[in-house]
Amino acid sequence: MRSTTPAWVLRRIRWSDTSLILHLYSLDYGRISAMARGALRPGGRLHGTLEPFSGIAATLSRREGREMDTLIDAAVEQPIPALRADPRAYAHAGLFSEWVSGLLYGSEPCSPTFHLIGAVFGRLASAPSPWSVTCAGIEKLLLLAGVRMELEKCTRCGGEMTGEEPAWSHTSGGLVCRGCLRPGDAGIAPGLLEFLRLCRRTDIESTGGTRLWKGGFRQCHDFLREYAEAHVQARLKFRSLAVLEDLENAVR
Repeated sequence: MRSTTPAWVLRRIRWSDTSLILHLYSLDYGRISAMARGALRPGGRLHGTLEPFSGIAATLSRREGREMDTLIDAAVEQPIPALRADPRAYAHAGLFSEWVSGLLYGSEPCSPTFHLIGAVFGRLASAPSPWSVTCAGIEKLLLLAGVRMELEKCTRCGGEMTGEEPAWSHTSGGLVCRGCLRPGDAGIAPGLLEFLRLCRRTDIESTGGTRLWKGGFRQCHDFLREYAEAHVQARLKFRSLAVLEDLENAVR
């Protein structure tokens, strides 16, 4: 079956001198992999159209039961050149793509996820802090992946968190009131909780200008990672973090 679908290029892997394996998130098919033969051949029809983190119209050959599709043709629809011009924003796009790959399995389509990826990629280069966009995107991605954090009520008794300083349990799924504390529960910084609540109730564009204390967004990212790992029961590996650390250390 041949079909054309809007898709985001999450990752590309060199397969041969002229071919690529692509990790895509498609509006119609969800997370998929595709072989792009001849994509690196100068003058070929795919050359220059498959940049990471760009939005494309992908024409695919798909067969039931086959793990990898074949990319027949592609046209760039959303190139987002500002991402490629900003190394930090580009690295953050890579990090968010790794989150998508780490949390979403199978090929079930999800329109909100497709549009979330586009919103994150589109905002990263213009935001005062790319970290705020990445963390806000992860909070929304957790929700779409079915591992929602409870940010308002106690996860054990269901009571409202009114006035008290709450605790937190990754395994329970969020906030814990003082009356339901158990060994192993931890505190959560008030500023971090407020930021996560802001992410929940506003869009990516609005959260892109948020600021936290020095190191606060990295603390937020590590917090989200620990939460996600507690629920997927696996270690999430993010190679882009090392790139970001090198970039941030270079400007200090």
